[in-house]
Amino acid sequence: MGRWRDAAPSERSELAQALTDMPFAQRAQDTLNAFTRAAWAGPDAVPPEPQARMLQAFDNLPASDQKIVAALQGQAPPKDYRARLQADLQAATPQAAERRADVVTLSSEAQARLAGAETSEATPQEAPANPQIAAALAAYARVAGG
Repeated sequence: MGRWRDAAPSERSELAQALTDMPFAQRAQDTLNAFTRAAWAGPDAVPPEPQARMLQAFDNLPASDQKIVAALQGQAPPKDYRARLQADLQAATPQAAERRADVVTLSSEAQARLAGAETSEATPQEAPANPQIAAALAAYARVAGG
């Protein structure tokens, strides 16, 4: 590599040919091509699918190929490149704020109580089968004034 930096533009074309014909250069190219094919989610993919495919493709590479891909992406240790892929996936994943809100449906009696209306206590309620639940409901009724 030191020779490349010091080479004149006319020498670089000869060096480029020699470098790309080396067995390691062929292996690096084959590895990067295989990674790119495995990571491709398709032209219609929407996040987080492309990010998930990239991470999965990287995880499926042998350790030696992970080193090649990470180095070609500017990340020396593969764990740093994997961490970047993981962060990209998390950034692309919908957050909790985008999830559907929980919906609570109140009975007509509960709606009337919230509106301040007096409700009839004449309707007997079935006792819960679990004694712990019955005790909790009784304590709630005392606190709520019911």
